[in-house]
Amino acid sequence: MEKSIQKLLDKLGKKGFDTEKKVNAIDMQAAFDSGLTDELGGILALQKAIKSHSTYAFIMGGTDVKPAKKTKEEAKDADDGRTEGSEIHTETYENAGY
Repeated sequence: MEKSIQKLLDKLGKKGFDTEKKVNAIDMQAAFDSGLTDELGGILALQKAIKSHSTYAFIMGGTDVKPAKKTKEEAKDADDGRTEGSEIHTETYENAGY
């Protein structure tokens, strides 16, 4: 854990912000009143992590790998089950060789 995150969490805990609900309730006025103006950037980052359910990653300084976005063409091919270069072949009664 980064020392800056540890210091932030220690300060928040000492000031009574010891739950996620209380941390999310911190606004600029509450930070000022509590003497936490220097920690606003860290507080905002922590609030964002809480809202995105990634608090543990925030504390540990980790991130999850995001899957690469597919192009529209790749997404279309994935939706109909085809792979690149494959075609759908259909026969009708007239050309089926009967």
